[in-house]
Amino acid sequence: MQKLTLATICQGALQERVDRAIAKVVDNILDPNTDAKKKRTIQIAITFVPNEDDREDVSVMTSTTVKLVPEEGISTQMFCCYDMTIGQIVATEHKKGTIKGQLTLDEMGLSVNEPSNTAEELECDPETGEVLNMRAL
Repeated sequence: MQKLTLATICQGALQERVDRAIAKVVDNILDPNTDAKKKRTIQIAITFVPNEDDREDVSVMTSTTVKLVPEEGISTQMFCCYDMTIGQIVATEHKKGTIKGQLTLDEMGLSVNEPSNTAEELECDPETGEVLNMRAL
């Protein structure tokens, strides 16, 4: 007769469930989307129900419950406005460092990869940027 232990109860099935629960907890701890400081728990329940007529005959029920930490929320900011060019209400994500209503070079039809005009071609003072000839613009 084999002695009843955590490793042998339910023919080792409880030990397997505890091992899986520990793996879930470790995965949750290592997940960068969860709060590292919060506690995780594994509850192991073993219920013994003796037979009323034969106390030597005992039913045993086991269960494991794992309580993990949920993923943290992710936030952003958005701008909502009426775009008169398309006649619709639009929402755009507020990217870090942008100002409400500010357009990107791509939205202006410009590319940072295209060669830009020199100060002389724009008839501007190369040191101050002062426009020397307004007709050139």
